[in-house]
Amino acid sequence: MIDLLTQPFLRNILVAGVLVAIGLSTWSGYVVLRRIVFTGAAVAEVASAAVALAVLFQLAPFPIALGLTVLTFLALSRVTDSKRLPPETMVGMLYAGGAAASVLLIAKAPRGEAEILNILFGNILTVPVSLLWLMAGVFGALLLLQYFAAKEFLISAYDPDMGRALGIRVGLWNMIFYGALGVAVAVAIRSVGALLTFAMLVAPGASALCLTNRLSRVGKLATLFGVAASLIGIAVSYQYDLPTGSTIVALLVAIFAVSFAMSAIRRAH
Repeated sequence: MIDLLTQPFLRNILVAGVLVAIGLSTWSGYVVLRRIVFTGAAVAEVASAAVALAVLFQLAPFPIALGLTVLTFLALSRVTDSKRLPPETMVGMLYAGGAAASVLLIAKAPRGEAEILNILFGNILTVPVSLLWLMAGVFGALLLLQYFAAKEFLISAYDPDMGRALGIRVGLWNMIFYGALGVAVAVAIRSVGALLTFAMLVAPGASALCLTNRLSRVGKLATLFGVAASLIGIAVSYQYDLPTGSTIVALLVAIFAVSFAMSAIRRAH
């Protein structure tokens, strides 16, 4: 780990890992409890299609991906309020549509294939300093939003009827939640790719929920797991010359497996 801190290039990787862990882990408890786990995977396909579209028309990929990602999450927020259409339906259609659009657009813009693959699988090793500043600013603002709107997010997600009785505009707060989550996902995908983004959006919160029922502790535990997996994963990948993103994801899965086992043992006794 000391070697990682002495080299500017490797320090940037550590900073990127910590930022994406903090930026996404704090949302992962909400994602798991709202039962929108596969939303991240579906939106990743939409983001890849957006990048392919931008490459085809020679536009800047990130603004297009950001816009479509946020719009996708906002559309999902409206489906959440629907009593006729389960959210899983929209998620499935987005996943299939995004994947099909990506393939078709790549076929028309073959020179963009490398850029699309970078979005899909990411490369935390190539995050520039300018993007680190963007991540810090965006994730910092979203953390403040979570802090000041914790009650609204909580009630809108888990007891909307009570929220309406208390005068909380549940529909509006659902839109704010999904919009903020869309921004976080778009920035994370641009930085480290869809695979690590999806894992960080689900695994830390799922692991924390295996160990505690107190929502006040879920966010803290999830953040701890996310940051630990990032730092250890980067160190292990550097030491043994392994793909960094996949190493972090493997550690996140291992943390969840241990947490789940501990939860099962505790219930057995």
